[in-house]
Amino acid sequence: MPSPAGKISINDLRAEKGGDPDHYKHLLSCADPCDTSPTVVDEALALDAKRRSKLSELEDMRSKLSTLQKTVIAPKKKAGLDCDEDIAKMKGWKADIDRLSTELKVAEKERDGSLKKISDALATIDVNSDGVSAGCRSESGESPKKGPQSPAGPALQKDSPKKQTKSDSSTDETSLPLLQPEKIKQIPPERILNLNVGVLGHVDTGKTSLVKTLSSVLSTASLDKSKQSRARGITLDLGFSAFLLPLPEHLRKETMVRQEVSTGKSDATKKPKNAWNIEKVQKKETETELQQRYDLLQVTLVDCPGHASLIRTIIGGAQIIDMVLLVVDATKGIQTQTAECLVIAEMTTRNLIVVLNKIDLFPANEREERLRQAEKKMRNALRGTKFENAQMVGISACVGGEKVAAVGQDAAACVISSTNNIHGLLNVLQSQMRAPNRDTQPSPERFHFAVDHCFPIKGQGTVLTGTCLSGSARPNDLVEFPTLATQKKIKGLQMFRRKANVIQQGDRAGICVSNFDAKLMERGIVAAPGTVRLIRGAIAVVRKAGFSKGGVNSGAKFHISVGHTTVMATVTFWGAREIARQAEEHLAAQQQSVVENGESHGKSSLGGSADLAGLPRLRFDWDQDFLHQDNYLDSLPDDTDWGGRSSHQPVGKQSEEMPLHWARIEFLTPVYCPMDSLVIGSRLDSEVNANACRLAFSGRLVERYDAKSDNGRLRSYTKKEKVGTVCRLGDPYKRGDDGKIVRYEVFGTDLFKKETNMTQFVGLLIETDAGDVGIIQSSFGTSGKFRVSFPAGTEVREGDPLYLRFKRYANDPRKAIRQDGSVPAARTGSRVDPPAKKKKGNRGGKGGGNKAKSGGAASSSSHVVRPPNGTGARPGTGDACDSEVTGEIAKLKDGPTEGGRPTVAIASGLFSMEDDIGKHRGRRVVALSTDEEGAVDGSFGKMGKCKVLFKGGVSAEVGSKLKMMPR
Repeated sequence: MPSPAGKISINDLRAEKGGDPDHYKHLLSCADPCDTSPTVVDEALALDAKRRSKLSELEDMRSKLSTLQKTVIAPKKKAGLDCDEDIAKMKGWKADIDRLSTELKVAEKERDGSLKKISDALATIDVNSDGVSAGCRSESGESPKKGPQSPAGPALQKDSPKKQTKSDSSTDETSLPLLQPEKIKQIPPERILNLNVGVLGHVDTGKTSLVKTLSSVLSTASLDKSKQSRARGITLDLGFSAFLLPLPEHLRKETMVRQEVSTGKSDATKKPKNAWNIEKVQKKETETELQQRYDLLQVTLVDCPGHASLIRTIIGGAQIIDMVLLVVDATKGIQTQTAECLVIAEMTTRNLIVVLNKIDLFPANEREERLRQAEKKMRNALRGTKFENAQMVGISACVGGEKVAAVGQDAAACVISSTNNIHGLLNVLQSQMRAPNRDTQPSPERFHFAVDHCFPIKGQGTVLTGTCLSGSARPNDLVEFPTLATQKKIKGLQMFRRKANVIQQGDRAGICVSNFDAKLMERGIVAAPGTVRLIRGAIAVVRKAGFSKGGVNSGAKFHISVGHTTVMATVTFWGAREIARQAEEHLAAQQQSVVENGESHGKSSLGGSADLAGLPRLRFDWDQDFLHQDNYLDSLPDDTDWGGRSSHQPVGKQSEEMPLHWARIEFLTPVYCPMDSLVIGSRLDSEVNANACRLAFSGRLVERYDAKSDNGRLRSYTKKEKVGTVCRLGDPYKRGDDGKIVRYEVFGTDLFKKETNMTQFVGLLIETDAGDVGIIQSSFGTSGKFRVSFPAGTEVREGDPLYLRFKRYANDPRKAIRQDGSVPAARTGSRVDPPAKKKKGNRGGKGGGNKAKSGGAASSSSHVVRPPNGTGARPGTGDACDSEVTGEIAKLKDGPTEGGRPTVAIASGLFSMEDDIGKHRGRRVVALSTDEEGAVDGSFGKMGKCKVLFKGGVSAEVGSKLKMMPR
């Protein structure tokens, strides 16, 4: 309640706003029972009801006038239609609006006059330390009424400890154990460790009331001080306030990785043998550092709006915090904006406390059980997030209902109602605090400052309030406003209205500069000169938000938030398979580095910490190939090739979190931000009232990207596959290493059209279902058939499929065919002779009988052939072969001799396609079945066949064996 000299607010009298009109009536009546002054409370409430009625009528009239102008008059004027009647109606409504405005001012004046009467009357009342008028005590000295603190009480409940009866369960038994600003004025601000705690939650869950209850130091932007916030009764902008505590003991011993570990201080220079030793060293270093650098702990509360339409402000506020108080209405549980705030917290912080507010609305006899049920439901909602084991505490920040927090411009004007279990919340908060990851050696060259408010102070200059994200700054340092392309010198620094000589990472501060128009900048960045550049696009490591439903499509437009800036951008996703392997290697290397050196990476330079969002620091390789993706992959499939067989072990373990992706972010409006910043992608154009999370993904900016110059550098490809059929097999061979019957040469069809130019496909790899790899040697005939050589052999059969698999790059103007892999090593084998065909009829002579005698059995040649080499050479004698080679008669030609026998036999198997048969002209050839001799007379076709001339004729039939003798 306000002090007697303070101005009372109408909300102190309105029961629906948490006020207690009966209490004020009682105080006024106790002052003078014969006085009729208590009726002034009813008078004030009636006048306020009249004022609110006039205000509602005025707003309705303005809305109707706006609708008439936009939907009726403007379209008619544009269409050239008559709208005189509508204009006359508009003028009449404007007159009504003027009248209502005048009446509203009169009503406000009458109400304020009534409130002044109450304030003046209360100023004359003698109030004791319990906040009860002395005239209202009974003879026994007991107060006849227990209720909220009276107007004559202290300005803040925590400023004046008071004892309360245990029967009053709705209030704390003692005041809050917070240090007051006047008690620590002798301590320099740089000796105070600042922790930023974000207060997030759904609208109307009591966030601002909680902040009001805890805060003892207020900034120029705190507790809904804007007129619009007070008029609408909700938080519309970020609010900043703070309270101070002694530095908790566990923070002095907090385990953190510090740069001192690797710079050679104390025993930390010794390389620890395992992770336990690292922890031991880190504890020692941290304890020493915190004790030397800090004396007190300041908790800065960042009060974020809860309304769905203010999600941009929530995202900006959440990116400057160290931990989160997630405020939940215990009677309603998790709501839409609660889920969105939970997603934001996962992206921006490692620590969260769930505050179940409004437990006073539970009946006293059911409160414990109802609170336990609320905790259980919230625990189920947290399952699958990194806050599964988050601490929960039930409180009532304002027993009896919410109150408008800001009724003045300083802490003395703030009214605190009764609370429940605030001490329990403070105990949990202190136990869960962790030492922040701050720069151990902040440098002015890395100074980045996120500005959230900007306003002028007459005679001083312009003040920029915000949070130092990295580096440090001092008075007289030169800073740059990147968005305005201007530089200013720092005139002075303040931290919560206290002069500071230096600010560093994590500090909430105000920067005063001169000759700067505050209207030019509401929010943005102030940085060391030249450290923040304008970017039009970037490549980022991204991960989809856990609560995001539906697909995240490549090429779609998203709202991208970087710090306090939100712009539209087109986003394309790719590389899920490739980045998974890279992330695994990075994690292993990072763990090894920590084990060996005790090093870890620090905080991101803008917009929260991408490390806390689970986004590793990866390097983008412009020369790496990436398989094309149409959209974001919610789960990472097994790494398989075209044929469905696993070509690698599954990449990583399949966890509940979404897989990492590379993303190309092309900003529609260029932004100023450094690399390594955290970005958050959202669908803010979605329906506000839809029960869906609008947060889509988080990301870390890795590399600048310019669509004009860098688009052709990205090596994104799609897999292509053409399927042919084996139409003919080459000669069979028995492979030497496993004894299998294989073919080193096969012929295929159905892969190319008749008119296809085969030159571009010669040398490409062909695969079979069994995984055998061959190489295209040439075309075969003129009907689109082709010849394939398998250096290691294949067991493929006629009719089996042959696969031509290749890559095609999206940015390749030639659309060239590219393949990975190589021809396998050659595996030798010996040729297997097929069985000779039986003689259908005796064509005369002794030779026929001999042919028939040997025709029923299969024989195998004993010579060993050379397997094809890497170029696909077919097994054969070769030009340098001087040993005996066996072939067979494929065809008989020319007319019979005098004896009735053909003189020319077409032989196969004696040469390969690569052999120069002309060099072997005249070599002696013997028909094994008839012992008839002939000589090589030249080649026949292009398949390695040759003509053998038998001058005396040959009686052997087709299929009979031939032996080519050595030279």
